[in-house]
Amino acid sequence: MSQINLKMINLAHNIAKKKYGQTFPNPTVGCVIAKNSKIISKAVTNKSGRPHAEEIALAKAGYKAKGASMYVTLEPCFHSSKNGSCTDQILRSGIKEIFISAADPDVRTNYKSIKKLKKNNVIVNVGLEKNKTYNLNKFFFKSTFKKKPFTKVKIAISADEKIAWSDYKSKWISNKMSREYAHKLRSMSQAILTTSKTVIKDDPRLTVRLKKTLEHHIPIIIIDNNLKIPMKSKILKDISKKRIIIFTSKKNKKSENLIKLGCEIIFCKLNKNKKLNLKSIFNKIYSLKISDMLVEAGGILFTELLNNNLVDEIHLFKSKIIIGKHGKPAVVGKKLNQLNVTLNERKNFKNDIYTNYQVN
Repeated sequence: MSQINLKMINLAHNIAKKKYGQTFPNPTVGCVIAKNSKIISKAVTNKSGRPHAEEIALAKAGYKAKGASMYVTLEPCFHSSKNGSCTDQILRSGIKEIFISAADPDVRTNYKSIKKLKKNNVIVNVGLEKNKTYNLNKFFFKSTFKKKPFTKVKIAISADEKIAWSDYKSKWISNKMSREYAHKLRSMSQAILTTSKTVIKDDPRLTVRLKKTLEHHIPIIIIDNNLKIPMKSKILKDISKKRIIIFTSKKNKKSENLIKLGCEIIFCKLNKNKKLNLKSIFNKIYSLKISDMLVEAGGILFTELLNNNLVDEIHLFKSKIIIGKHGKPAVVGKKLNQLNVTLNERKNFKNDIYTNYQVN
């Protein structure tokens, strides 16, 4: 494969990376159109998910696309949109050769576009820098395969693996730099999952605050078995600016008031252990077109998610603080080093150590 082709597909990936977390539930896709080693146009998936990168790049290129090469990080869509599928638009444009990093796992497209392009005499190359596409859009590939949201757990622990003091009085375990990075993790997530217990104990806002003067809201999902969330919680303020989804078993006056306030209430039956079925909840969340989720809750939910094989990644912030044996554990009944995980990344935030693990 020539260096120019490698350069162009890497450029497409770099363009896509800059928009990561802004195109949910769609993957972020980069596209470059070039002729005689010169770039004609380039584009990335629009924030709303449409138009797709290929459609934008073709519109920019116009008649110059005829006889050119296209470099795209994911297989062009086969299903129709306002102007027809991206595949049909590519065929109409006169593109002569296309480099596709990875096939689209969506059954509506999976290898269908590749076959159609080949059938219509477009030279198709698949697999160039495919790992970059997988790594950038892990949420898309994994959620499409599992039919559940790609789930990341963010957790701050002490040196002795506790997440809180026994009385929950102290608010912070991690330092300011770690907390700032936690907001970056929120900004790269489609939704936040928490519990009513966390809302009651911490009364968080769960907003994205990357800049002091700017507060951004992403959907918040609350698991609340018996509808204990206080009506005066900070999380329920300014509800017109955010989306709140509550899973509960209680259908009563409070649930009616929460609906009037603007919350989406999804009623579920309790299981024999008097808890909501997490796997059913995750299936429902995915059906709401939420395919990427950051969990910010306590050790009990973390443990239950692990036991139900519902965790894909762990974002761990470990401080040098010692809480002691009466503190609340990060994982109930086991140590973190007993988990079957693979290290993705490690960095220091002053005295805090941040590690990102893939759960195997």
